[in-house]
Formats: sequence, C-alpha cells, structure tokens
Amino acid sequence: MPDITLLRHKRQGLFIVVLICTLLLSLPPVFAQNETRVLLAGVTATGTVEADASATSYVFDATAGTTATLTVTNETAQPLGLLLSDPDGEPIAQEIDTAGEGTIQIENALLPANGRYIVVVYFAPQSEEIVTTEFDINVSFNEIVAPVEPTATPVTAVDTPSAPIPEQILIASGIEVSLSWTGAADMNLQVRDPSGGTLYWDSRATTNGGSFGFDANGLCEVISDNPVETATWAPGFLPTGSYEILVFYREACEATTGSVPFTVTVTVDGVESGSVDGVLLPPVQLQNSVYLSRFVIDGDGTATVSSGSAYPDSSINNLPSGFDIATSPSIAIDRNIPVVGNITNDEPYTAYSFAGVAGEIVSIDLQTQVSSLDTLVQVVDSNGAILLGGVNDDAGGSTDSFIGNLRLPTDDTYTIIATRYGKELGGTEGQYQLILSGPSDDLPPELTDLQLPQGDIEVTLLWSSVADLQLLVRDPVGESVFDDVPLINSGGTLAENGNVNCVPAETLSPVSYIYWPTGRIRPGTYEIEVWYQNACSDFPPPVEFILALEVAGETIFVERQVPLVDQRFVTNFTIDPSGSVVAGQGGFLGGSETLTYQPEILSAPVLVSGQPVTGVITPSNTFDVYSFEGITGESVTIRLAASSQTLDTNLFLISPSGIEIAANDDGDPISLGATGRTTDSILSEVILPENGPYTIIATRFGTVYGGTIGGYSLTMRKN
Repeated sequence: MPDITLLRHKRQGLFIVVLICTLLLSLPPVFAQNETRVLLAGVTATGTVEADASATSYVFDATAGTTATLTVTNETAQPLGLLLSDPDGEPIAQEIDTAGEGTIQIENALLPANGRYIVVVYFAPQSEEIVTTEFDINVSFNEIVAPVEPTATPVTAVDTPSAPIPEQILIASGIEVSLSWTGAADMNLQVRDPSGGTLYWDSRATTNGGSFGFDANGLCEVISDNPVETATWAPGFLPTGSYEILVFYREACEATTGSVPFTVTVTVDGVESGSVDGVLLPPVQLQNSVYLSRFVIDGDGTATVSSGSAYPDSSINNLPSGFDIATSPSIAIDRNIPVVGNITNDEPYTAYSFAGVAGEIVSIDLQTQVSSLDTLVQVVDSNGAILLGGVNDDAGGSTDSFIGNLRLPTDDTYTIIATRYGKELGGTEGQYQLILSGPSDDLPPELTDLQLPQGDIEVTLLWSSVADLQLLVRDPVGESVFDDVPLINSGGTLAENGNVNCVPAETLSPVSYIYWPTGRIRPGTYEIEVWYQNACSDFPPPVEFILALEVAGETIFVERQVPLVDQRFVTNFTIDPSGSVVAGQGGFLGGSETLTYQPEILSAPVLVSGQPVTGVITPSNTFDVYSFEGITGESVTIRLAASSQTLDTNLFLISPSGIEIAANDDGDPISLGATGRTTDSILSEVILPENGPYTIIATRFGTVYGGTIGGYSLTMRKN
C-alpha cells in the first residue's frame, strides 16, 4: 500500500479503512452502465453526498502507466474527502479539504494496471455539521509512463511485422456483437478479443467488462422464432485491434432442419460498423460446422468488419492462402534455438526451413507469447505436401501447438509454417516463440492419464472418433496379438480394444493397448500395424491417431497420423540382446513406389525360367531386385516363398516401361500348395504387355516399414 494514504492524516486511518471496506462491499461485482456512475475524461459530472450516506462512488477505466488527475468542487465549502483506489480496491491516493475551501484535487496519480478504478467522495471526519452536499467532479488523463523492459533470455528474432500490443480507447457506448438466424437449430456465437478474452455460452464474462447474453435455442430445449445471441462490452476503455468472430452450428433441433442462414452485426460506440451474412450446414459426427470472420477497431474508434467463410475442422490441413513452396520465402531455423515472430492480419504466417534426413525424429513447439494468438503449426516437404502427422492446432488443452516425435520420411529440405487458427480468415494476433528440437521423451498428456497395466513393452493407440481402428503387434517369432488373438506365447497381451466392431467406447477417446508384462522382453524385430478398418459412420470425419511405443520405461517414439478408411500404417522396432532399442521407418502401406529400387535394375541378377534363386531379407536389406527378358503376350508365373524365420513375403512385377503391372502379398493357398505358408506370394499366369527386360522385386509385407525377416526362395517360370 503506498505511504501517501497515511502521510497527512494518520489519525483518520481507522475511519478511512472502515469507509473503504463499507464502500467496496456495496459496489456491484460487475459494473454496467446503469449500475454505477462512470467518469469520462473531459466531462464534468454532478453528484451528491447524502447526509445519511456519508459517501458516494464513481468508476473510470484506464490503462497501466496512465496518470490521472481528479478534481472535486462544491459551493457550500463542506469539508469533503477524495479517495482513489485501483481495480483490486487498494488505495492509491487520498486528499481531504480540511479547510473547507470547496476544492479537492488528486494530481497526476500513477495508475498501475489496466482496469476499472474506484473513486469515492465522502464527508471529511472533521466536518462539524454534515448536510447533503452537491459537488462537481471530473477526471483527466495525462502522459503515458513508459514501462521498464524486463530482462529476458535472448532469442533469435525474425524480420516479421510487429503484432500490435492491444491499446485501449474510451468507447462511451461499448461494443455489441449479435448473431441472429432463422431455422430450428442451436447456433452459437463466440467472440475473442485482442486481449485474449473470449465470450460464448460457457464463458460469460471477461476482465475488461465483456458479458455474454442468453444462449438462444441452447440444447434445443426452448426453440425461439427469432433467436439472437449477443456478446457485449460495457462502456469504458476497451482494447483496439482484432476481434475474431466464430459461429457454430451445434445441432439441428428438428429433423427437417437443413442449412441455416445467419447474420452477424457489429456495433461499436453506438454505430453499426457492419455485418456479415453466412450459411452453415449441419455438423457431421465429431466435426464442428464453423463460420469464421473478424472485425478490427482502430485507434480512432472506427471499426471495420471483414467478410468470412465456413471453416470446417479439416481446414487445418489446408496451407495458408498464397503460400507456394516454390516462391514463398522462408527463414532458416536451427535446432534447439528459439526464434520469435509475430502473426498479424496482414501477415498470417511465417515459413521456416531446415534440412532433415530420412528416419530423423524432430519435435516442433509453437507457443503464444503476447495477446490473443491461437497458434497452428504445419510441416511440409520440398514438394509442398504436408507430412503425415505434420499438423497441430491445440496441444495439451491449450491454444498452443506442438508436434512431438515427427519422423521425417526422406532426406529433404522441410518447411515449418507458423500460423494461426483460421490462417488468413482468423482474427487472433500476437507474438510467438518457435523451437525445433529432436525427439521428445514426453508422452502426450492424452496418454499419460490412462490407467493401463505396465509392462516392459507398451504399445498404445489413441484416437477421438467412432471409427474402428485395429492395433496389431507381431513379435520376433512371427506371432501376432490383435483383437482376434488377444494373447500370444511370448506374453503379448491385448488389454484394451477401442471401438471394436463399431461398438463405441464409453468415452470419445477410444484406446487400444498391447503390452508385454515385466520380464517378458524378447530380443528381435517387432512389427506394429494400425488398420483403419471401418469408419462406423455414414459421414466419416477425418481421424487422427496417436501411436506411442515405450520399452523398459523409455519412450521410443510417438507417431501422429491421419489415415483414410482401409489404410494401414506400419512401423517396426528392434530390441538387441543388450536391451537397446532401434526404431524403424514408419508409413502407410503402398506398392513398389515405397522402394527405391531403380538404381539396382542395371546390376540385378537375371533369372532363368524354372531355376529358383535364394536370398535373405534383413533389417538392413529390405528388398532384392531381379530381372528377366520377356516378350509381348508371354505368360509367366512367379513364386516367392519364405524359407526361414518370420518373413512375410511381398512381390512386385515391373514392366520395361517402369509400370507396376502385378503385385501380391498373400497368395492363393491352392496355388501355393501344401508346402507353402499362407503369407507366401505368387503371381500366376501374368500376361506380359511388351517386349524387354522385366523387373521383379522380392520384399516383405510393409516393404521398408515392415518388421519380418528371413530367407526366401524365388522362382520365375514361363508358361
């Protein structure tokens, strides 16, 4: 508490303390225009101290660092006191007209914080006779005191436009944003202000005087013929800058309700600043139906409303408008060195580039530093394609973004795009910090809170959808644990199986979990497969899953992927006899395009019809290439059979033109015969389309991503 409060009138201390407590307890918790008296700069207010009330109060809004001068005059020369308190009720300054001269002034009081200040005019304790007294009061604001810059750890700055730190201006009539629509639907309005506050049905007040009104058609319980929702800010000093508007179509209240037209109207200081009209379709399961727009309040109090557009959840996978990998400039970023930058409406993204190698694991952390910014991060390759798992909007329940343990598929130059929710449509602005680092040992919070049995090997699959995703792990002897075989001889156990056969989990976060109990680690190569079996929905939303592997308590990798229906993601890991773990590549099943076989064609062994050859598939030799001469119309049969260990064969035939003309993973058991494994491969009576050298690729299930190994026998026979 500043010493000024007791400097001049120590003997009145008890009276002032009691007075402050009494007045503050009587003030309403939220000041609206009709609930208390608001002082405005340059406007003289007339007030009265009633004989039976002892005091009267006012408020004004101001920003930190402003100096304020308050003046009270009365013609009756009644001794009055004047008290100024901060937004928390702590006294800042006090003056008393002990001589009864009729004027009191608090001059150039420094205001320490943004917010609503309290002014009290009261009868001075030495007043001989207390009578109802009229007075005039006014406030003026003076220079802004520059704040002292805090000492901070230096980071690398980037040459991007500075994001405006929200300033405040006096808006005498406040701000109102209203949403109106037609149709029996539950629509929701949300507005995010430049200071980071947000108003919607479940966030009904902000610290700067914002309040949210009635939740029209909420939960479809009471249907209105003319539904309207409003977000308002009371008159006073309010932030300038960018306000983001979101409209959500939550649910249709009647079966016949389809698309819903709506209007958002923005009124600033009593003047309608503009409106936007839009239409939203009903949401599909687990997918938000959202419309996004914004308005900007300038320093002179004028406001500009921008047109908007629908912004479904899948839009986070779209690159910012105007970004082109071939022409857009980027800034080189080093690992483990933070960089700072700014996102504004004029510059809604910044691109950073780095060199990566195949199989390398990186993590990317994008955090807001100032203002309202809601970050979004994307990672693209040199072709401008977003990497699988290379997008994140909100991490850990916040609006910051984090991509952990992203595996780079090839040697390449990659680009990180630091942007915001909504990108060019969005309205949040501010400063951010970006860090590119190596593997993260931390599991996502979605996984750490799961109550699952512990083991030496733990494979966890988590997603947020009604879809049926199957988790399968194949051990070093070739046995697989999954929903049809929940326990295998090596100890692998399926403990959780989310959404199996489209039976939804109890929560919207289904989990599948396979583990090996303590003491059951077996050295060798393990294979993990995630198969998107069934969307379980007429309108399948995108599914993002998190796949995590822990061995002996150490996080080996965390993969985030977005599969399509029927796609299979495959990866592997190897445990050596000492207990060290090496993670293999991971990716979605494909054809011969997943293999870099072309450099080996010229030196490939030439096969003779009917004469078998042998080879071995190992973690370091995932495929072999062979060739033979063929002519148009000729028929050939090619058989690839495993001869040892766990090998699950896979076979490709490439034409002289470089086109994959045939492929087989698991062959027809009748064609394979009694001696063949069900996982052997066969191409039966393939008609060759052209003359020239043909290429045969002998590999395994999952190609470079798979985990099975062993010897094989390959035979090509011309029929």
